[in-house]
Amino acid sequence: YRSKLAGLCGNFDGEQTNEYEGPREEIYKSPKEFCLSYMVPSEQCKAEGRKQPVMRNIMITRLNDRNEEQACFSKTPVAQCPEDSKKAKSEVRSMEFHCLLKELQSTQKMMELHKTKPLGDKLQGKSTDLVQ
Repeated sequence: YRSKLAGLCGNFDGEQTNEYEGPREEIYKSPKEFCLSYMVPSEQCKAEGRKQPVMRNIMITRLNDRNEEQACFSKTPVAQCPEDSKKAKSEVRSMEFHCLLKELQSTQKMMELHKTKPLGDKLQGKSTDLVQ
């Protein structure tokens, strides 16, 4: 069964670097966020008023050394509260970001896509341009 498994049990390929591979082939560093990436929304939770976190990449903008505007995406998705939620607590941690020129059409597409799903497969293996 080597390399033929998937999901919460891992893929059994013998590589610990990709042990926490999410459903969209994104690699998580945190076991908690890895587990959250496999969570299936439940109608029962909605009925009970519970809100489930969503896995999304963080996006920030900045000016690079040439004064060009960039969009920087966290290389790993993180659990975030749904938009209609009230924040109860937050956590500060260091994140790696990959930055792209904001004016590019491909960057504009990623900016829209990051609002709807994790960008795992789009950022795997990309350089780290910013740590924040």
